[in-house]
Amino acid sequence: MSSTTVFQHRIPIHFCPELFGEYLSYVEGLDLDACSQVCHYWREPAMSARLRTVDADDEVQLALLQHDSRRLRYVRNLIGDTWSPFTTAFTSYPVHLRTLVVRGTDFVATKEQINEAIIAFSGTITTFIIQNSLRMSYQDFCGMLQSLAHCKLLRTLTLPPPAREVNDHSSHQQRADGAHAAIHAMTRVEEERPKVVFLQLVPLSHRHDPKYTGKAAYAQEYEWLDRHKCPFDLSELATLVVGAASAAQILFPSISEHLTRLELCLPFDNRTAWTEYETLTGAPIIMPALRYLGLTFHIRPSNWLLDVIRTPAVKTICIKWNTSILYSTYWTQFRSIDNQISRLDDGHIFPQHLSDIHLLTIFCPDVQWCAQAFPICSHSGVNVSSSIGSW
Repeated sequence: MSSTTVFQHRIPIHFCPELFGEYLSYVEGLDLDACSQVCHYWREPAMSARLRTVDADDEVQLALLQHDSRRLRYVRNLIGDTWSPFTTAFTSYPVHLRTLVVRGTDFVATKEQINEAIIAFSGTITTFIIQNSLRMSYQDFCGMLQSLAHCKLLRTLTLPPPAREVNDHSSHQQRADGAHAAIHAMTRVEEERPKVVFLQLVPLSHRHDPKYTGKAAYAQEYEWLDRHKCPFDLSELATLVVGAASAAQILFPSISEHLTRLELCLPFDNRTAWTEYETLTGAPIIMPALRYLGLTFHIRPSNWLLDVIRTPAVKTICIKWNTSILYSTYWTQFRSIDNQISRLDDGHIFPQHLSDIHLLTIFCPDVQWCAQAFPICSHSGVNVSSSIGSW
């Protein structure tokens, strides 16, 4: 290598900071470590990108933070497990943390294991997510909700219902009574409740079985969503992703005004799940700001929702399903949904802003089939299309 080449490689490599940050957002792991070794000017931006999301089980990331505690200022997102409290990984806490993610577990978790992290970062987090299942008692679940109520900046919340513990042999009614007692034991602070704008309520796999769907014992688990009991301010909720009809019908009366996006994910939707169906069909919930409506199912298309709401401003409806059943099987159901869509305006007429209906599935019906499956919408100028989805 010539001396000229060596000299050229010693010259700091400069990029526009904004462009460099955008570039680093596409680089991961060891490649970011390599970038941090290029030169002094690359080191801090690369280290910032490397530590923006920290996994409490990642020994390399933890070593980088422990080597220099000043790097804690880079951490924005933290991921950890319930059985290995992630607060013990730090000598001091990241002061700019925004997102706290708990993976969820099949092991029995206690309120204290999660609450320790919630309380530690309560002053900064805007997003709290529990992935997968959460195996804890309902009393502990309510205690966790109360801890989250102290996170005044909280805006995004993703929760599964608590899973039944392995050694819990109580009856449906006993669990319902326990859930009811736990809700009433909660102390709600009327002022300065976190103003949540995104709420995702994930169903558990065992509730996919239709025999569980209409049980009052399971409906009790969502009693905390009632406006008079909820520890969060949901009055300005903009996005709701919900996997239980019992939760949806509790929420709708109090969130209808500001909701712009609604996704109903019911793998097995049936009539008995909508215990307030008769009341709601007599006086449907009007959602004047709703622009996007998503319906996800597994075997039978979810359509009961379309009878209990009115969405005069809806622009896009997306229907998703992931099954090997051929799409032609759903011809009759889609024709029925087409008719229901035509009455989604609060005047029981066709919603004038509706422009797209999209079918997302493992198969891809052609344009002609889509138009014939939704004749009213197609004749009203709505673009009915399909594509292959990935789950």
